[in-house]
Amino acid sequence: MRYLVLIHVNETAGGEPPAGLIDAMFAHVADESHAKVVTDAGLAPTSAAIRVASRGGEVMMTDGPFAETKEVVGGFMLIDAATLDDAVAWTRGFVDLHVEHWPELEVVTELRQVIGSLTDN
Repeated sequence: MRYLVLIHVNETAGGEPPAGLIDAMFAHVADESHAKVVTDAGLAPTSAAIRVASRGGEVMMTDGPFAETKEVVGGFMLIDAATLDDAVAWTRGFVDLHVEHWPELEVVTELRQVIGSLTDN
């Protein structure tokens, strides 16, 4: 089963990730005992984002940064895991790495099963 791991961070916390964290994340991704990473990416800051939304039957566009937003999606991973427990264990391990190597950064992950796609045949 595929799961999307959304990685929420406080964008204003700033700073570069410690080298030890980057190395630990590469090792975590390489260890496929709980899940295999299908794809992953970090995201540009909200200052470079554009929101396109519908409100009251109108389409509205807003350029970033978004003043009301503190915690943002900073990246994502699409993982393939045999069970929900495996996906949870993989995600917990990912957060544990941040606690160990960059405890000042608050990280919240959201784990969601992928249930379909517009491109599925």
